[in-house]
Amino acid sequence: MNRLHSRIVRPARGIVCILGALAIITVVWWYRTSCGFLITDVRYLQGDRISEQAVNIGITGDRISYIGKKRVRARTIIPGAGLTLTPGLIDVNSCGWLSENAANLKLKDGITTFLNAHGDSFDSDARKNKASEKLNYATSVGLIPVQANHLAGAKMMSALEKSLPYGAYTISISPEYNAETTPEVVVELSNYFAHKNVLFSFHLRYSSERDELTGVKEAIDCAGRGVPVHILHITSTGATFHPEEARQLIDTAAQQGLRISYDFYPYTAWSSSIHRARFTGDWLERYRIDFSNVRVLGEGALTRERFDELSRNPAARNVIVDSIPQATVDYFAVNTTCPIGTDSEANWTTIHPRGAGSFTKFVNDYADTGRISFGQAMYRFSTATARLFAPYIPDLSRRGSIEVGYAADLVLWDRANLKSRADFDHPLQPSSGVFAVFVNGVPQIVDGHPVSTQAPSGRHLKGVWAK
Repeated sequence: MNRLHSRIVRPARGIVCILGALAIITVVWWYRTSCGFLITDVRYLQGDRISEQAVNIGITGDRISYIGKKRVRARTIIPGAGLTLTPGLIDVNSCGWLSENAANLKLKDGITTFLNAHGDSFDSDARKNKASEKLNYATSVGLIPVQANHLAGAKMMSALEKSLPYGAYTISISPEYNAETTPEVVVELSNYFAHKNVLFSFHLRYSSERDELTGVKEAIDCAGRGVPVHILHITSTGATFHPEEARQLIDTAAQQGLRISYDFYPYTAWSSSIHRARFTGDWLERYRIDFSNVRVLGEGALTRERFDELSRNPAARNVIVDSIPQATVDYFAVNTTCPIGTDSEANWTTIHPRGAGSFTKFVNDYADTGRISFGQAMYRFSTATARLFAPYIPDLSRRGSIEVGYAADLVLWDRANLKSRADFDHPLQPSSGVFAVFVNGVPQIVDGHPVSTQAPSGRHLKGVWAK
């Protein structure tokens, strides 16, 4: 009996082992030949239009792996019927690092990548700043901190040049905020970095009806010396009172082969610390306003006495100034294809809704009213923006479009419920209408709610000089 039992058991165990091995092979095969996620029956951005036919779109790892009508295998199915899929949007001027809450606000505005364009230290990244790593980001090097260390001339140039291999994509210049950045210094910088493919992110020198075009011409002069230039928030600094003239100057320069671009945000108000240079001299006259257009969060409109009291206090307070004509905002929204730079990291110190709601507000104001199509808006803020900055941030060359092999930075929109809800009384209200967001194939929002992830999904998109 023992020998008979042994003969029976051995084959049984062998069969079990074989079946177990086959099961493991099947599981491995399934995982290797199936998508991680499949968004089904969804219309998506093709060029600057939303596709007429719905398709299935697969994500494998951090890439888009399938676009077509087949129902391919997937470990997770996301029904996309009635929704619209676009590439993730790019905020070209988020001037700071994001907390987890700020990152969620950006995601709910459709943003998957931000460019930290207003200047930072040499080797700065999200981890060193203990910031959220949910979104892709690019870094900049600021001229102001270099000059604050009393570096000038050859030492200043050397410090900036040595910083670029850490990964910054741009040198940030803010002459309006820094008296040491004279026109002569800007010329010196331009001549040194000419034809080296180093982008200058330029906060222009003048914010006034009388002088703003002089600032635009200074940026064009930089470009003429062989330095690509990107002008930050041109509606608040450079073209506030002369939008058509400013655009004509820049268009003429571009037609002559100069590399120059600009961004804007869709609000008539800007914000800055009360101790900044924008509030020196007769600033009310420069901006053609009175104190009914000036306020701080929680206080409403200011009086001159209250403003002077806050100015004497060493504690920084951000002041909101409503001085940009609506016609100027509309002009750059409708008559140009420039990207959006929110100029805000969306936290409680910035007190401006632009950090949380710029992109959805643009859709509400211009796409929902028929002045631009939704497809055109999404193309402008994803595909076109990626192409604009790809010469300085190489990783953007495989982002910003829904194509097989491209990074899976994707936003699934519920157009019927898309609404920017942030305002000047509640600047950190999240937008509605974003159903799901993927950053490098990792879901960050599902069914309209942020989801927790084990590892960071965002990446540091380094500049062309990175080692």
